[in-house]
Amino acid sequence: MKRYFATALLCAASLAFLTGCGGGKNEVEINGAATLDGAPIDLGIVQFTNGSAEGGGNVQDGSYTAKVPPGELTVRVRGYRYTGPEPEIPEPQPGAPPSTPPQRPREPMTPESMWQNPTFKLTVKKGGTYDLNFVSEEAE
Repeated sequence: MKRYFATALLCAASLAFLTGCGGGKNEVEINGAATLDGAPIDLGIVQFTNGSAEGGGNVQDGSYTAKVPPGELTVRVRGYRYTGPEPEIPEPQPGAPPSTPPQRPREPMTPESMWQNPTFKLTVKKGGTYDLNFVSEEAE
């Protein structure tokens, strides 16, 4: 039994080493500020592509976190600004199924061109902090 366990453990360790423990994906985690014309993006998504691979993450309260392939990346963003207060969540009725909480009112903040035709470039060599400071066409 010990021999079987040792052989299985050795095979598993060898497989993990050969695949890089991550399924062969070459990604790094990055984070930082996400702004448009100097104003924090309240809510949104960012996508990073290099032609053959892509990664992305979420923007929340002016900050983002994403997993991306290293190298020169093209960055897309879709951002929103809050237009009202956080809605109150009503108390559920006893025995009622859970309901979806109301969403905070928001409006688009970034122009659609920042998603459809991105021009922002970022070079990522390793994981860490990379601030994304987008500039709208109106501000140029």
